[in-house]
Amino acid sequence: MPRPKTSPPTLRERTERERAAHLLNRFAYGPRPGEIDRVLEMGIEAWLEDQLQAKPATDPRLQSRLADFDTVDLSVKECVDYVAQDPLDREAPREEQKSARERQRQPRNELKQAVAIRAVFSDRVAEEVLADFFRNHFNVSFTKGQRIYNQIPDYDRTVVRGNLWGSFPDMLAASARHPAMLTYLDNYLSRRPPNKQELKEIERRTKRKTGSEERAEEAVSIAQQRGLNENYARELLELHTVGVDNGYDQDDVITTAEILTGWTVDGGRKGTQEFLFRPEMHVKGEKRLFRRRLSEDRNDGPGQGEALLEMLGKDKRTAKFISMKLVRFFVADQPPQTLIDKVSQVYRKKDGDIRLMVKTIVDSDEFWAAEHRRNKFKRPFEFVISALRVTGAEIENLRALENYLNGMGEPLYMCDDPTGYYDTAESWLDPGVMALRWEFATDLAEGRVRGVTIPDTFYAQVPEDVPARLWQHYLTELILPGGAGERTRAALATVTSEYLDRKKVPDLFDFGPTLVGLLLGSPEFQQQ
Repeated sequence: MPRPKTSPPTLRERTERERAAHLLNRFAYGPRPGEIDRVLEMGIEAWLEDQLQAKPATDPRLQSRLADFDTVDLSVKECVDYVAQDPLDREAPREEQKSARERQRQPRNELKQAVAIRAVFSDRVAEEVLADFFRNHFNVSFTKGQRIYNQIPDYDRTVVRGNLWGSFPDMLAASARHPAMLTYLDNYLSRRPPNKQELKEIERRTKRKTGSEERAEEAVSIAQQRGLNENYARELLELHTVGVDNGYDQDDVITTAEILTGWTVDGGRKGTQEFLFRPEMHVKGEKRLFRRRLSEDRNDGPGQGEALLEMLGKDKRTAKFISMKLVRFFVADQPPQTLIDKVSQVYRKKDGDIRLMVKTIVDSDEFWAAEHRRNKFKRPFEFVISALRVTGAEIENLRALENYLNGMGEPLYMCDDPTGYYDTAESWLDPGVMALRWEFATDLAEGRVRGVTIPDTFYAQVPEDVPARLWQHYLTELILPGGAGERTRAALATVTSEYLDRKKVPDLFDFGPTLVGLLLGSPEFQQQ
């Protein structure tokens, strides 16, 4: 395959390329082949402005792959009905049971693939990066069990993607009402504790039905346990809005939980599978939270909870907390306070407008400062996706990636902890996990990742007139636009010398994978 000829870039060109690479590292999981040139041709500011608009993705590779999935665009009810077409019968033959279980897992498996495929192929990739941020901020997890398998695809589409270019308060309200969040944090079970009269009635009915005082006492005990659930209330304050230990106490958590009693799901075979407010489960009466009075809904509806969410969405502590997380995600693990303050002001003045907050970050001096380039450490998902993107990998399917992400500790939508996956280096700098990154880098380069290959067109970017001893430099430029460190350069030089000593007729397509594996596994490629 013919390869292009080229000349070394000037200092000014290299500086602009480094700026473009920095932008793509933070807003695009790194560049795809030729993408730095496309950004420079379009103009860095113009590319970013275009990316921060709500536009549909148009890449035909993305569309053709998403078309293979049956469940990613289904509502919760449609997903439930789809899975019910092949119910699990434990008395059925083994093959039928296997088919039914695969259908139950299909919504989970298809969404996980769809998320990865969008990250690799979407031409609206800044949207994918922002979606990744909010998936972890408003975390829900498939680890909750079968019920939530049918809920998260709709959650991803309507709550996360559906509000990316809107306001944070709108996304907050949407997450609070979605069956996936209500199920994940158990709020669908939360109800006012039974009063004494109700407990006596439960005891009387059970004793009459069973004739056993012991069973009656057990029924009363169970009823008492089915009362207020604080899980969602705690995470709403601690993780979703004002931040941990930020001016509230356990009494405030309990009050928040009481306000949100009755927020449940219309489940069951004949249910709508949508949000449902049940007045009989609600702790009635006026509540006081953060020196604010929240009146009961006069129409016996969810108005008190909606007022709570509105109040939290406007709280200055929420503005600061969300701003800090966004700056930490896009700029530095130790986010500059000056930029946090700027973004927080935008939040408060513009009602939590997400696009304007992100625009404030990327327009700042702090974002472009030299000390903030390549200072973030890629999470496993970011590492894997950036490796696929930078090599222009051809993808038949991404099912094999799940094993790698499992090993590295970040399987998609499988974080059982409500915090979501952390985005700071200290959470991922583990020697064992780094070994798995090396394994993935080598397997990808050598063609051992099932369903994924690096095409010859990637290697054809190296000019045809380049001597074999310099291949390492051109591949480094393709994979590490910011350059390689001394140890990486030494490793590349060593393997190149060894190869040339034993190979009389060097072949880039034969030796290239060895160099690519080293570069993808290098410390510099782990940097963002």
